[in-house]
Order: sequence, then structure tokens, then C-alpha cells
Amino acid sequence: TLTNKGAALTSWELSEERYSERTPEGIRPIEILSGSESERLVLRTPFEEFGFGDLGSRRYRVESSTADSAVLVLEAGGVTIRKTYRFDPGNYLLRLSVSVDNRSGRILNPRFETQWPAEVSEAPDFQEQSLIAFHDDGVEREAVAGVGVPGIFSDLFGSADPDGVIRLRGGVDWAGVDLRYFVGAVLPDRATSANARFQATVPGQVAMTVLGFDPIPLPSGQAVVNDYRVYLGPKETKRLEAVGAQLVQSIDFGYGWIAPLTRFFNWLLNVIYAFVGNYGVAIILLTILVRVATLPIVGRQMKSMEKMRAVQPQIQELQAKYKDDRQKQSEEMMKFYKENGVNPLGGCLPMLLQFPVFIGLFFALQSSIQLRHAPFFGYIDDLSAPATLFVIPEIDLPVRLLPILMGLSMIVQQRMTPMTMDPAQAKMMMTIMPVMMTVLFYQFPSGLVLYWMISNVLGIAHQAWVGKQQRAAA
Repeated sequence: TLTNKGAALTSWELSEERYSERTPEGIRPIEILSGSESERLVLRTPFEEFGFGDLGSRRYRVESSTADSAVLVLEAGGVTIRKTYRFDPGNYLLRLSVSVDNRSGRILNPRFETQWPAEVSEAPDFQEQSLIAFHDDGVEREAVAGVGVPGIFSDLFGSADPDGVIRLRGGVDWAGVDLRYFVGAVLPDRATSANARFQATVPGQVAMTVLGFDPIPLPSGQAVVNDYRVYLGPKETKRLEAVGAQLVQSIDFGYGWIAPLTRFFNWLLNVIYAFVGNYGVAIILLTILVRVATLPIVGRQMKSMEKMRAVQPQIQELQAKYKDDRQKQSEEMMKFYKENGVNPLGGCLPMLLQFPVFIGLFFALQSSIQLRHAPFFGYIDDLSAPATLFVIPEIDLPVRLLPILMGLSMIVQQRMTPMTMDPAQAKMMMTIMPVMMTVLFYQFPSGLVLYWMISNVLGIAHQAWVGKQQRAAA
């Protein structure tokens, strides 16, 4: 939907059923643009540098309109601004052409600034809403709620200018607004000279991405045109790669070094789903495959832990014997480890080697749009959101079974894992860590919690089997 106020876009709904959103009133097409409809003026062009005020709020005249295009014109002080929209909804694209014809009798310096406002929203799809741009071969992303609000990281690293505005100068391939599973981005034809900035309208509540250029003198009697492509759609890898300009980087694949793993796990998850037809089952099978693939590393780690378990009584005796002489205790412990072929760090390196796999899987499950509204079974009807079994009345506390089961599995796993630290500290860790992880995962999507819980269960079974083998061999 377009408005003649600023010749701006006020609504862009995705009509495909798979991208619908759930509301108290029922299922309806998702609206990509955020904010109140009266102030939702996306792709407005203020041209305040002309000296006629904010032209982004002026009423344009509709010159022509068809099912897939519209031309809107504004005349002010001898200047004619013409904005032409051409729509390609099948690919979630539109083309915007902005021309300025200068008949004012003076030299103008147009910056062709295009604004994309966003407002904080509690709607599920908008909870991670950010301003985003691709600048100097990297993604710049700032949560809408954080724009214009002083933060520790902006203070430490100077990410914003003193006025609270984040400025990206030159080489902006695209800029816009980013949701967890959707993105809206303006792609200028002159990317090398494009600038962008993130600025707050109401700090912590309303902000906007502004894409523009350094001013170029436009003599009277001449005209200039700027062209843009605009993508407003789902974060699907193939679609974004087809658009080009590195728009696929709007998908959060994690840190650069982990991105290939994330892409691989995304691909593998969809391959498994093609056979089983349920993403919950696909996550379980993916977790099993990852466990099988890391079996040699994990097995070595568990064997080292079991060796440590077997010698724990002797270690505790040494600790008690030399409790008043830390240096002597350390010397005797190292001697004991060497004589018994035990490495206290033997379980650490394999664990570190598993971290990239865990992180890659985390980002794969976090960024996969296929999990959005994907059911598992029973009350777990959306693997991209926390699954609430019921809500305790009066205190409005949601009861979520998956995180609770995951926390219990952590307790069991930790009790099976030998501890080399002081018993009191070990007991505290066994209590604190599961509680902390349960609280953290309580807000996580069900798909992520399901993966972690199944991984814990497989780890418990593997640890029990390794322990049985070690005891049989002893």
C-alpha cells in the first residue's frame, strides 16, 4: 500500500500462507513494516536540503497507477520530484526511481536521502527488530530499542557519534530494517558512494535507517535520477542470493569463521526434514548425527573423565594430606597423574573442539526460517518460540516443560561427570549451572531447547556406556 503523503510505502503484507502470523484475532498475513500506520512512511524522501521544509510529509499527486506500478509527483518552488514504483511481488521486490528536475533558477545539492522508520514492537516476529546495513563487506546491526540509548559497548568502542547517531560513510551496498526471519532493505544502484545512518526518533522506541549520498550540484535546467531496488521478504538463502549485493548476509550465520558450519547444518536440517516431514524429529535426528560424527572426540573425553573418576579417592587423600602446603600438594598431584597415566586436562581439549559444532548448530537453529511456526507434537506447535504448557494464574508464570527437562538432564549429566575441584565447589557448580542454564533456556525457542536436551540425554547414555566399559576392563 502506498500513500501520496511523501509518496511512501505504508504497508507490505506477505500473502503466502506459510508466512502468516498468529494474532488473538486469528491467523492473518504478516505485515513487514512496523509502527503505527499513520506514521509508517517507508521510503519517504525529505529533500530538506532544497530549503522548502520536509518534503517527505508533503502530498504528492498521483500521475499514474496500475496493478504493478505507480508514479507520484511533487512540485515545489520550481523543483519537480517524481517517484516511480514498479512492483515484483513474486520475488518480494520493488524498484524505486527518484528523479529531481531543477527549474528553480538556482543550483540544488540533492542528497537523495531515503528513510525507513521502525518502532519497538512486542509482536513475536518483531522482538529482535534491528536497523541493518551492509557496509565495507560487513553487516552493521543495531537493535531499534538501543538506537540513541547510551550503552556500555558504544561508550567503550565508539560505535556512535557524540549525537548518538551511527554513521556509515561510503560503500553501503544495502540498508534497512531487519527482523529475525524477514528483512527489508534498500539496494542503491550507486552503492560505492552511498552513505547510511541509524538515528533515533524517540530513543529506545522509534528509530530509522537513512540511506543517502553526498550532495552533487544540480544546476538549474537539469535533472538527475537515482534508482534503487527494495527487497521486503523472508530470509531464505536462495532468494537473498538471487537478489545479490550480499543481502544473504542479513541472515545471522554467526561469526565469520562459524558461518560455513551454520550453512551446512541449515542444509542438513532441511535434507532430513524432506524425509521425515517434522522439524522436531529432524532436530532430534540431526543431534544424533552430530553426536555420531563427534564420537571419537567425545569418547576420548569421556574415557579421560572415567579415569579421573576411578582415581578420585586417591586424589582426595593427597589433597587432605597436603592441605596446608599448596606447593607440595601440587607437586604430589602431578607426580600421581604421571604415575597413573591420568591427564586432568584430558577432557578439556575434546570439549573445546566441540564448541564450533555447538555454536554452528545454535546459529543454524536460531536463523532457520523453516522453524517458524513449525509444529513438533502436542502443545509444542512452534519450534521458533518458547512452548508454554500452561500459565500459573495470579502470578502469570508460564510453565515450560522442555527447559525444565533440559535442566534436569544437566543435573544428571553433571553428577555423572567427575569433578577435580573442591567437593564444596563442585556441589555448588552442580546446583548453580543447571539453574542458570534453565533460566537462560526458558526464553529460548523450543527447537534450540529440544536440541540441547536431546544432546544431554545422548551424553548421559554415552557416559554410562563408557563408564561400564571402563569398569569391565579394570
